[in-house]
Amino acid sequence: MSVNRYIEELVRQDTGEAGRAFVEAAADFMKQYEGVFAEEFGKDREGTRDGRR
Repeated sequence: MSVNRYIEELVRQDTGEAGRAFVEAAADFMKQYEGVFAEEFGKDREGTRDGRR
C-alpha cells in the first residue's frame, strides 16, 4: 500500500467534514501532479520511500 493510500485510509476513518474535505483535496492534488511525481521519482518507486518494495 502506498503512503498516499495509507494516509487516505486514515483520514477516511475520520468521520468529520474536515477529514472528507482533506481527502478530496489530496486526491485532486495527486491526480493533477501524479505525472510530475512519476517523472521526478519514476513509477518503479511508487508507494515506497527508497525505491524498494
